[in-house]
Amino acid sequence: MTTHRRLLLPISALVVLLVSACSAPAAATPEATPEATPTTAPAASTPAADPWQLNAAEHRSEVGQEFTYDCPPADESRTDTIWGTDVYTDDSSVCTAAVHAGAITVEEGGEVTIEMLPGEDAYEASEQNGIESSSYGPWGGSFAVVSD
Repeated sequence: MTTHRRLLLPISALVVLLVSACSAPAAATPEATPEATPTTAPAASTPAADPWQLNAAEHRSEVGQEFTYDCPPADESRTDTIWGTDVYTDDSSVCTAAVHAGAITVEEGGEVTIEMLPGEDAYEASEQNGIESSSYGPWGGSFAVVSD
C-alpha cells in the first residue's frame, strides 16, 4: 500500500499542476482597434489608417445618425472602391463617395458629414466627378453624403 501512495502522490501533484495550467486564464491580448475613428480626423502623430480607405460599416446600427470624416488632400491614386450613387454601401470609402457625390475634390479634400441609412435592395453604378462607382445587390447598411 505504501508503494501505491508513493506513486499516487507524484501523479496527483502532476494532475493538479496540469489542471491548473489548463484552467489558467490565457494571457490577455489587446483587441484590434482602429487607430483613428471615422468621426474624427486621424491624429497627425499617429500612423493611422489612410482616411481615404475608411468606411462607415462600424456605424451600421446607428441609422439616422451623422458622422464627420476628415479627408485630407490627396491624388487620384488614393481613392478607394465605392458601391452606389447618392446612397452608398456602408463598406464604401467615405472620402471617395464624397468626391463622387460632389461634396469635396480629391485635390482639396475637406470635412465630410454622412448620414447612416438602412440597407437597400440594390445600388446603382455611375461615373460622377471623375469617380466611377460600382453596382451591387442587397446590402445591410448604407450612408449618404449630407455635407457639401
